[in-house]
Amino acid sequence: MNIKTITTCVFLLTLEATGATTSLFDSAGIDDVPTEENDEDNMYATFFDRVVIPARESVRRNALGEAITVSESDAATIKSGQCSEDSLTVRILEADRKLVIVGGGPAGLSAAVYAARAGLSPLIIARDGGQLEGTSDVHNYPGFDEGVDAVDLIQRLERQAERFGADRKECGVRDVDLTCRPFKVYCEDGEVITSSAVVIATGASPRWIGAEGEQELIAKGVHTCATCDGYFYRGKHAVVIGGGDTAMEQALFLARLASRVTLIHRGGVLRASKAMATRVLKHPNILILWNTSVKRFVADESTGALSSLDIETLTTMGENATSNLAVDGAFVAIGHTPNSEKFRGVRTDSKGYIYTLPGSTVTSVTGVFAAGDVQDDLYRQAITSAGTGAMAAMDAERWLCEHGC
Repeated sequence: MNIKTITTCVFLLTLEATGATTSLFDSAGIDDVPTEENDEDNMYATFFDRVVIPARESVRRNALGEAITVSESDAATIKSGQCSEDSLTVRILEADRKLVIVGGGPAGLSAAVYAARAGLSPLIIARDGGQLEGTSDVHNYPGFDEGVDAVDLIQRLERQAERFGADRKECGVRDVDLTCRPFKVYCEDGEVITSSAVVIATGASPRWIGAEGEQELIAKGVHTCATCDGYFYRGKHAVVIGGGDTAMEQALFLARLASRVTLIHRGGVLRASKAMATRVLKHPNILILWNTSVKRFVADESTGALSSLDIETLTTMGENATSNLAVDGAFVAIGHTPNSEKFRGVRTDSKGYIYTLPGSTVTSVTGVFAAGDVQDDLYRQAITSAGTGAMAAMDAERWLCEHGC
């Protein structure tokens, strides 16, 4: 992501969410943002002063409100005062729950731990543990020097949240209405749960190519995350399937570990950015198979793990040539789909990722917070999801404290 893209994101997200368009443009106008003619060092040197700091200060002024100073002399007066029972607060207090967390992966469960410790008695609504349960062992989660089984990690987080007072309801979510208060979560079993605040932690689902054997070999040689599972293919032959930036990133990551990397792209033109595509094309350890598609993932008869791919290539003569490619691991890198479609009223980008204020989990709907991969299309790691889950719980607790007395 380049500097101009970051600049645009910070401006648009902050200004739209806070309504501070005029004041922010006055203090750091769009004309003042460094242009492409400036050298890169100068752009980075001035970026924070021109954009990031004014944007963060605008968020504090317009979204978070001003802090008050309480002294010993006026503490008793403030303590005896009545909370403001405006219509919003009244509707918030009518809910069944103070906080509902939708999603049972690292983001949702970390939010549950923090919210439960804050005395919010959160309810976790989830069908499963998310993407993490689709892998086998996790070796890059802090605290587990020998790795940890993915399902075991989820179960540990569940027990930890329940120990502090979190409740869990296992069900699919049919719909979530965020257009009126209290918020309503419609479960597939027919139950409707109202909540004062909601944490959206539903993650994102990887896109699959749909070839034979693909689903059966997930975590047995077929993966979607090189950062997570690439280490297992050190000194081996790894394949990346895709032609966009995600595929380029994964191929370059694997090229540092694997003995060789083959990039399989069904077209004749890469969809990636020029910078990413150039790095891949110039890398001596990466071979590209153009106009090629995977027809079948083949398992080894003795181990049950992936051993090869049946592929089909469109030749220059316009004919389809089939062949078999021996591989140790395959990474499907054709993107993810954020699981945000059921949350009516919250603003998302063109891909469906939920917008949050920079440096927070605050969404476009007051009292709704988003954590994990449903709002993160860049890092997509269990540890970063857990971190934003903790942030979401803390953001929710502050907001509930303001409105629930």
